[in-house]
Amino acid sequence: MKREIKSIAFDYLIITLGLIIAAAGIRVFLVPAKIAAGGVSGISVILYHKFKIQVGWSMLVMNIPLFLLGLKNFGKGYGLKTLYGTVALSFFVEIIDYLFPHIDTLIDYSKGGNMLLAPIYGGVVTGLGIGLVMKYGGSTGGTDIVAQVLSKYTKIPTGYAMMTVDSLVIISATFVFGWEAALYAIICLYATGIFIHKTLEGVSYTKMVLIISDEYDRIKDMILNDIERGGTGISANGLYTNNEKRMILTVLDSKEIHELREFIKVIDSKAFVIVTDIHEVYGEGFTPINK
Repeated sequence: MKREIKSIAFDYLIITLGLIIAAAGIRVFLVPAKIAAGGVSGISVILYHKFKIQVGWSMLVMNIPLFLLGLKNFGKGYGLKTLYGTVALSFFVEIIDYLFPHIDTLIDYSKGGNMLLAPIYGGVVTGLGIGLVMKYGGSTGGTDIVAQVLSKYTKIPTGYAMMTVDSLVIISATFVFGWEAALYAIICLYATGIFIHKTLEGVSYTKMVLIISDEYDRIKDMILNDIERGGTGISANGLYTNNEKRMILTVLDSKEIHELREFIKVIDSKAFVIVTDIHEVYGEGFTPINK
């Protein structure tokens, strides 16, 4: 099924916004503070301070062969969005450099307290940008490609392969910037990972609830009539007793969880209740599937 052109254009608009945000995180915070938090950007930070090579250009020179490596190993499906992301990120880093030639002096990182700004804000801003890019199907390429290829041929999980590659970059940075900078880089890597995840998954305001109780009918009526939500009845068997049970699955807003808990206390204080976060719900009463 072909997607509408305006839908694809919207994807590229958000990916572009994400790339600009990521470029700002890298050039405003990480480069001036000598934070090489893994990836191609981390290597570029090292090259910038050691050999005065422009960050955007060094990222591009490294990213293009890495993209071709990904294309060779994963085929044409590797995607136009990945090529766009690898090239545009380098371009936006250079644009920021051109528009703000004194950006390295924007924050005085020689002051001890200011040094914490770089890994925290750099990680948050970069993670937010990369998260937006990934959420809409794009990629910034880089050493992620190396990790994927490594995973393909060694069977090491991609997550561990990425950690290995990033760790090698951080270890390399210790020989150039020292141990203190490497420790700040680890903080940055952690912050980036959290904000990529939060941007991809969103902040959960919705909960999925599973309820097993001998008072199935009363709890069902309470959810339908008092909380005014729907749900699904599921047949289940106890592993220990092998007795048949009826389980209720329902999805509620966070504010409705307290109300549910108080009702269940009255109806059946021995009920077995599981509440877990969910990040996206489509359908009646929630986000329409066509949005």
